[in-house]
Amino acid sequence: MNEEKLIKYLLQESNSEETKAVEEWISEDEANQKELDKIQWIWNSSKVLLEKSEVDEKLAWQKFTTLRDQKVENKPRQTQRFLQSNWSRAAAAITLIFVSAWVYSAFLPQSGKAYYSSVELQSESTAIEVPLLDGTTITLNRNTTLNYSQKLFGNVRNASLESGEAFFDVKRNEQKPFVIQTENVSITVLGTSFHVKTAQNTTEVIVVTGSVQVEIDGKKEVLTPDEKLRINQQTGEMIKSQPSNKLYNYYVSKKFQADRIPLGDLVKALNEAYDSNIEITKAELKTLPITTTLEYGSLNKNLEVIRETLNLNIGQQDGKIIIE
Repeated sequence: MNEEKLIKYLLQESNSEETKAVEEWISEDEANQKELDKIQWIWNSSKVLLEKSEVDEKLAWQKFTTLRDQKVENKPRQTQRFLQSNWSRAAAAITLIFVSAWVYSAFLPQSGKAYYSSVELQSESTAIEVPLLDGTTITLNRNTTLNYSQKLFGNVRNASLESGEAFFDVKRNEQKPFVIQTENVSITVLGTSFHVKTAQNTTEVIVVTGSVQVEIDGKKEVLTPDEKLRINQQTGEMIKSQPSNKLYNYYVSKKFQADRIPLGDLVKALNEAYDSNIEITKAELKTLPITTTLEYGSLNKNLEVIRETLNLNIGQQDGKIIIE
């Protein structure tokens, strides 16, 4: 049996065909099960070693060598070679496990910690894109906190959106669903891309590709591409609609894409993205349609584009940016 297939099987990343082949191989001979158990033991041992600090490793090695030397000195001469051989093998095995685990984990996102523990991801003043262990990519908008874990032998990939908003591009795995929790709302997917925002007792989900199941208090809704669901965390009310524009995606695409949308909607997105205070003085200007694409860069440059596009006056007053 190919070792790569066995590792994929243990990580629950094999497809149905590969899973069937491994299970048939296991049932053929007890030795095959022992081989699989050995690979699993090496991985579990590696996890334990990874959790140790550098100081602990050095101290453990010192104790190990001291004990080894004492054992060798206290035994009769004729058995010395045998003891040295066995101690050397044990030391080599431990070193091999540690080095293999270190090298393997060094190339994994977050050093593979999510395989056996929870990992916190946090953005501050700028959006960040983070790859996960399973190939999923999450883009956290600024000031967002998310925890995730993908237990090696678990049946579910878990994430918890504590605050803020994030865009998920989930790697498909029918045997291991991806579940996002936001307070009382549970979002379950197999493989899809979608936006989630949680703020002030409200969660918003917008699906781009695939399908998403949203659940709160036993009530479920399934969303498909270009569908939006707004959930009240306190009452459990769910309102399904279609997103009126693509502005929600600005922190992923790095663009504000406006296609004949009200100016008021664009200004709202700019205020959120730049933490600015832009006001439109006249009600009729808020509904003025605008078509443009703004780069998520300089706010002043974007305001200049709006001014030229709609022939408006833009100035500053009492710490606010006024559009009139």
